[in-house]
Amino acid sequence: MKSYLSLIPVSARVHRRQNRMTLLCIIISVFLVTAVFSVAELFLRSNSKALLDKHGSWHIRIQNLSRDAAEEISRRSDVEAVGWSDSFNTDADQPYQIGGKKAALFGVDETYISQFVNSLEEGALFGKDNEVMLSSNAELALDVRPGDHVTVHTPAGDRDFTVSGFGSDDKEYYQGQTYMVAVYMTRDAFHAIMAANKVEEHPSCYVKFRKASGASKAASEIQKRYSLDNESIIENTAAMGLSGQSGNQSIQTIYGMAAILFAMVLLAGVLMISGSMNSNVAQRIRFFGMMRCIGASRRQIIRFVRLEALNWCKTAIPAGLVLGTLASWGICAYMRFSIGGEFAYMQVLTLSPAGLLSGVLVGVVTVLLAAQAPAKRAAGVSPISAVSGNSETRLSGNRALRRKVGRIERTLGIHHATGSRKNWLLMTSSFALTIVLALCFSIGLDFAKGLMPTMDSWQPDLTFCGYSNALLLEQNLKDEMSEISGVESVYGTSYLDDIEVTSSRKGIHQINLESYDDCMLEKTKENVVEGNLADLYGDSGKAMTVYNKDNPLKVGDTIQIGGKEIEITCAVSKSLFPSERLVICSQETFERLTGEKNHTMIGVQLGGEADDETVSRISKFAGSDVIFTDVREDIRQSNTTYMATQIGVYGFLGIIGMVTMFYIINSISVSAAARAKQYGAMRAVGMDGVQLTRMIRAEAFTYALSGLAIGCMIGLPLSYFLYARLITRYFGTVWHPPVAMLCVIIVFVVICAAAAVHAPAKRIRNMAVTDIINEC
Repeated sequence: MKSYLSLIPVSARVHRRQNRMTLLCIIISVFLVTAVFSVAELFLRSNSKALLDKHGSWHIRIQNLSRDAAEEISRRSDVEAVGWSDSFNTDADQPYQIGGKKAALFGVDETYISQFVNSLEEGALFGKDNEVMLSSNAELALDVRPGDHVTVHTPAGDRDFTVSGFGSDDKEYYQGQTYMVAVYMTRDAFHAIMAANKVEEHPSCYVKFRKASGASKAASEIQKRYSLDNESIIENTAAMGLSGQSGNQSIQTIYGMAAILFAMVLLAGVLMISGSMNSNVAQRIRFFGMMRCIGASRRQIIRFVRLEALNWCKTAIPAGLVLGTLASWGICAYMRFSIGGEFAYMQVLTLSPAGLLSGVLVGVVTVLLAAQAPAKRAAGVSPISAVSGNSETRLSGNRALRRKVGRIERTLGIHHATGSRKNWLLMTSSFALTIVLALCFSIGLDFAKGLMPTMDSWQPDLTFCGYSNALLLEQNLKDEMSEISGVESVYGTSYLDDIEVTSSRKGIHQINLESYDDCMLEKTKENVVEGNLADLYGDSGKAMTVYNKDNPLKVGDTIQIGGKEIEITCAVSKSLFPSERLVICSQETFERLTGEKNHTMIGVQLGGEADDETVSRISKFAGSDVIFTDVREDIRQSNTTYMATQIGVYGFLGIIGMVTMFYIINSISVSAAARAKQYGAMRAVGMDGVQLTRMIRAEAFTYALSGLAIGCMIGLPLSYFLYARLITRYFGTVWHPPVAMLCVIIVFVVICAAAAVHAPAKRIRNMAVTDIINEC
């Protein structure tokens, strides 16, 4: 033997069974990180092009910028390209038409339309002032092809153009609808139309940098150099977020929360591996004592334990990488073939360098961190331990142990659990961290649900909307639709924005007013976070608002509209329309305040017996200025995505829980084995198997109860913090103690503690007293 380190492979073979739990902890840690990072990278890799196609590849948009300033910016060394775009009549509230359809006009240059948004779908880009590119729905709405002539009708006169091709910078908005067509033309042609109609132009300059990492700093320099206000520069959240450089507060909050949760996962791995290694070291006290007897120094023992831990990585890390990669392939395949939609381009059977590298780094770093405490413990073993074989826990004091909790065996069990503070801390921390992870990761489900409005109980399957929120839909349409077979419920809402008011709250001079009919009020009951919804029915003069960061209105405020006062007595977490300065009242109150009886939107929810004939009959109620939308596919996609999220979150928590359970069982078993002589002496003086079982049970439940207490003390405040930052802040839902989750956690803790007692108690009961005394 050239050195003590030559004993590492020998020790690994001899203690193969004892090392299984440690290897399992390392494998699980690597597996989780590899799977999560692989799925994240493959999702970004597969969907980054789709996101950039949808939102554009530019980094910042600058408003109120002169041409000369834009020329200077384009000459910066860190700028790749600069483009321009301007738009008019995107709300279709002005009398601009093309072929009898409402027309949204866009004046763009070639850089913006070809490089930044990659909008062309068919034909060619416009190259002359008399050419236009139309949104793809124009083929159906106007029955035109590339090369056909179209006429744009404006108040100042008509202009003729030739269709060069089809495409738009917002394909999803125009896809499938026929009530409005986007018309893209050169900036000169756009300027001519705006000048003829005496419309002021507001062009925006779009800047794409060579590296997204320098975009934020460059934006600050540009703002300072050209004296621009904060509202003049807008970042492309999609492009910046994909590169991790977004300055958007929401994105930064998500970055921060992800970092916290990742740190907790890493900490879970460290605690579990450290605890398992600690138990492993405790089983080999005599071995390390013998090494000290033959001359090994403390430093050599520490190095031995660390290298032994790294030796385990040779097997555990590859296994974790393989399992993590296979899991990521399964998840990606499920997302692609079962969910579809935004996941339709997920890559399957593709290796993720980021996932593999993260798995290796986390595995090595976690093992090295986890090995610190066990290495020091092993180095602290005295040669006397090798001779005596005494690995028992020392008494914490010199006085005799007092019976404080019922039977003496229970008192002994509690003392065994608390006698070694390090071991107690590790065991308690394992329980506590699992509880904290369960409380925090379950919030991810609420966050995912908040991002999917199609999952709300009031979400309609079919909608009718007046274009630009126009009050076009008569109330009797609801009754006619309700009589169609297959229709479950129909509700209506009216909406007016920027209404001049006098408010009791300072700074509120305009509000957006929305009405809910009785059906919608019933469906809103589950979203009430403050006040009483029952006050709103009929012409009560009562109203509600939306509880979130964008809305300054609060319960108790009073508002006067045209001399008629209403009081806000309720707050809800969600609404049909944007929530800023939003006041919601009954349909009767809305009619009294505004004199308007028609609806802005009618929502139809279908029953299980609805078929295509049902949808066809309902769609006939749509007029020329009414938008009919079938959102059933979006609802299906949202439900499937949410189910996938549930599987991911609960699967992750299940794996963490499983590892915790195995670790606790293994640790209790090792603890019992380390006290074999002590138990033998107790048996020799008359303690029976039932009493020994009670003692081990008391030890296990001491760990469980202390872990439950610490886990709840840390997990509940952290759960509240994450909920407030991610959900209450953006979706308005108020945090409530997760009673159901706490019940599940308590059951899990009890099961873990009970399962941990069974094996060691059975083994000790079945062993003869002489065998126990002579063991080890």
